[in-house]
Amino acid sequence: MGDLEGDVGVVDVSDLRSMMQVLRERGLLLDIAKEVDPVGELGAVLRACERVGKAALFQRVKGHTIPVIGGVLGSHTNIALALGCRQEEIHGRLEASLRDPIGPERISGQAVAQEVIVREGVSLMSLPVPTHAPLDVGPFINAGVVIARDPETGRHNLSFNRMQVYGDTLAGLNMSAWRDIREFHRKALTQELNLQFCVAIGVDPAIMLAAAFRYDGDEYEIAGSIRQHPVPVVKAVTNDILVPASAEIVLEGEIIRGETHLEGPMAEFTGHYSGQAPQAVARIKAITHRKSPVFQTIAGASFEHLNLGNAVTREPLLASALRRISPRVRDVHLPPYGSGFTAIISMDNPDPGEPETVGIAALASHVNVKIVILVDADVDVYDPNDVMWALSTRVRWGDAPIIVPGALGNELDPSSNADGVQGKAIIVAVLGPERSERYTKVRYPVIDLATYLE
Repeated sequence: MGDLEGDVGVVDVSDLRSMMQVLRERGLLLDIAKEVDPVGELGAVLRACERVGKAALFQRVKGHTIPVIGGVLGSHTNIALALGCRQEEIHGRLEASLRDPIGPERISGQAVAQEVIVREGVSLMSLPVPTHAPLDVGPFINAGVVIARDPETGRHNLSFNRMQVYGDTLAGLNMSAWRDIREFHRKALTQELNLQFCVAIGVDPAIMLAAAFRYDGDEYEIAGSIRQHPVPVVKAVTNDILVPASAEIVLEGEIIRGETHLEGPMAEFTGHYSGQAPQAVARIKAITHRKSPVFQTIAGASFEHLNLGNAVTREPLLASALRRISPRVRDVHLPPYGSGFTAIISMDNPDPGEPETVGIAALASHVNVKIVILVDADVDVYDPNDVMWALSTRVRWGDAPIIVPGALGNELDPSSNADGVQGKAIIVAVLGPERSERYTKVRYPVIDLATYLE
């Protein structure tokens, strides 16, 4: 397909193309010119690129003419660029988006997402859907934003649901228990209807971030708030769902009532392969796309997978909730090395018992939170070395962590039983007022070493 740089000339991020341009200008996008196999090789290369902080554009994918991009939101640096803010402002921007919803706007005329419409001879196999990890059972669409409407209210919902490609028109649709689309599907079943849905692939990163939220309204409103203008949308070809007008590719389909098929395993955000279980089966009825589309993917068990599935949108919500419990909560982090199951919280001179109270609130904030580590404000929650230092020097292990047995967790966590039940823990690594005056953290001034080496 060649380099896409000439196709985009804007710097402000408004779609995937402009995000690619921003990443390329900052040296954060690697163009992979060598042909790669979508089965096993592409995922391995993409994961290697992410480890050095880069997104990757695969220009030549074996057996396909459509290029593939991955790692777009694989770091906080990239997320900040997508939001147009500094890294330390990410939480504030995302939290603010929940307070100022801006609904989508239906455009008139043809949308670029529908420049090409395929209704006859629909084939998912024509798309370069990777089989990412060595033990993935097959190709999975995992960076598409799944869009459905409540059969009763008409409310749109945007979410991430992995889709295993079974053939030209059939795919498995994995719907976790807490997803709104699962409730929509249940309502459709009571009406003896197939639930209609769409999958938008290659969209404005603001839409991807909005889809990662757990939100009672329409996630298009969050994306609009992030951009401070309505998301341009267009009606799908085969149903009444509104899809992003600037998407690279849109799949239009329905969940087949009463039909299931074994789905998985796939490399999940926990760093383990998921199991195999019966899941709903979807039929794809149409594919629309740009004239020269780009397929977007996410490496399974990658930082991008974790960020969108478990961390970046939950951090600001957790921080906001905990600050209502205690004004002394300073920073909150769900580190990627903890698979989103570990919450690290710093507090500024907490009163006795206050860290424990905040820890209990953190466990109750989301089913995924399994371990809560509370540290003093002089500990950098984003630095694992600093956190480990606090665990090694400030925990009174004789008092033992607070253990909560038999709590509901994520069923993908290997420590859970088949129902997702697991033990949880609160670890207080806080000096406390009686020791804080005696023990002061050693700090040296920051030095620009380069000035000493000239």
